[in-house]
Amino acid sequence: MIKRRYKQFSSINVTNLVDVTFVLLVVFMLSSPVMQRSTDVTPPSTDQGEIIRRLDPGTSMVVEMDGLGNLSVAGQAVAPEDLASLAEAALVSGRTEAFLRADGQVQYATLAGALTELRRGGFENVGLIQESASAID
Repeated sequence: MIKRRYKQFSSINVTNLVDVTFVLLVVFMLSSPVMQRSTDVTPPSTDQGEIIRRLDPGTSMVVEMDGLGNLSVAGQAVAPEDLASLAEAALVSGRTEAFLRADGQVQYATLAGALTELRRGGFENVGLIQESASAID
């Protein structure tokens, strides 16, 4: 008869589990501030950015908004609820970019509503047009 020299050991080695847990904890602690900083918003300055000399009406849709929040496209008044369908029609007709030119007195909620409707209409990126610093002086 052969005698067994080794006994079965049926417990879990907890040391490795604790090491892995601590490494994951350190990784998440170091990466959480980076994820929070990525949501900061920096408003553009009036003397920086690309100056657009002329917008091509065949490839660009320009929506204008006055101080009261009234919308117009190519001089025609547009209701805010009709902006999404108008944006879809502009995409079908071959326009590839959309711009929003708003008065400085427009409330943020009104501006955000127009941006949402343009995105709902299919434009992924919408540019905001502002006056250059040399035009203001």
